[in-house]
Parts: sequence; structure tokens; C-alpha cells
Amino acid sequence: MIDNLDIDENLWFYLSDDDCMEKHFIIGNPHTFHGRIMGYCPEKKTSFYFSIKEIKSMSIQTEYWIKGFLSGNEPEAPLDEDGDTIYSGEKYDFWSKSIQLFHEYGYWHKGERLCDICGKKLYHSWPHLQCEECIK
Repeated sequence: MIDNLDIDENLWFYLSDDDCMEKHFIIGNPHTFHGRIMGYCPEKKTSFYFSIKEIKSMSIQTEYWIKGFLSGNEPEAPLDEDGDTIYSGEKYDFWSKSIQLFHEYGYWHKGERLCDICGKKLYHSWPHLQCEECIK
């Protein structure tokens, strides 16, 4: 795949925590986890996966590409026992907050996770092992 890349020069970004300070480019969906994006480093001539929270700066085109990608990559809303989508209540509110965080962090953890300190249920897109209150 990397041999014949058609790189869109408008879809550039810089990573915040990377040993390569050169421009990187979006090359698509890696089809790994919700929210992960495939990038390419021309300096190292290699592809890699990343999330929006790892970006230090980006072009406006990259910003909108990622907004569209994350919107289309959102995990489905919760279902009731009949398999119908739930649009209100505690499960929906929890999913909705997780989706909001998904657009901020680009992470989605399947299954239930609990705060390491207090045991509170963590949102699917919360990237930390402690809840917001315990991190403070």
C-alpha cells in the first residue's frame, strides 16, 4: 500500500509527542479501532496509526477531514432488549457523553471500565484509568 501512495498535500499534521518533527499526512482509515487514523511519515517512509488527541497542529482541511471521519466512525447508540435504538435515559446519556469525548480524544474502549481509585464507571472514550474527579 505504501509503495503507490497518492498523498493529499492538504491533509498534513504534526504530532505532539513524536521523535519526527516533520509534516505527516493522513492516508485513511486503518480499520483497527474506532477513531484511529492512518498517517504517513515521508521522512521515515512508513505508515502509522494515531488519534486526534495526538495532533499538535494541522491544516484546516485535516481538521475537517477528521471531523467527518470521527462522525462516520461513531459507535452505534445503545439498544433496548428488542434491538431498537434508545434515544433517552441513563444508557443513552452515558453513550452521548462518550460520543462527545470520542470527538475530543478519538478513543473508544469497548466494554465496561471502572476508575482505579473510586470504582466509578468510566466513559467509553475517557482515555485515563481514573475518572475526572480522581484525576484532579
